[in-house]
Amino acid sequence: MEHNFFLALEDFNERINSGDKDRIENAVWATAKHIERVKKTPNNRVDVSTINKSMRLQANMKKWKDV
Repeated sequence: MEHNFFLALEDFNERINSGDKDRIENAVWATAKHIERVKKTPNNRVDVSTINKSMRLQANMKKWKDV
């Protein structure tokens, strides 16, 4: 799950850095609020229990599309 989350995070960063206003607005609308809620553990890993259902679905879909 952690790997899938980072795939979705990488996709989010690509959209933000694309310069395309529509892609940026879509990324912020669909993903930003979910990424903000994810916490890290003391050893700097993602606390998987803080990833909500919407973010899990996006992350799993990103993994599925990359296969």
